[in-house]
Amino acid sequence: MSEGRAQITPQEFVDKWRRSSLKERSASQEHFIDLCRMLGHPTPAKADPEGATFTFEKGAGKRTGGQG
Repeated sequence: MSEGRAQITPQEFVDKWRRSSLKERSASQEHFIDLCRMLGHPTPAKADPEGATFTFEKGAGKRTGGQG
């Protein structure tokens, strides 16, 4: 992986997140990025720099129904 961040082992992943007391919202993106690193998958910013298809918190459109 040539992203500038080394991959982590499954044990390093478990050790890091077992110690974490962060709330889900504040930890979710880093947790996902660590999963990418552990699995050797590009992170969202690396895989999709434009944020078109692989990004955090992208809105979803509705095809039917009212607002909300």
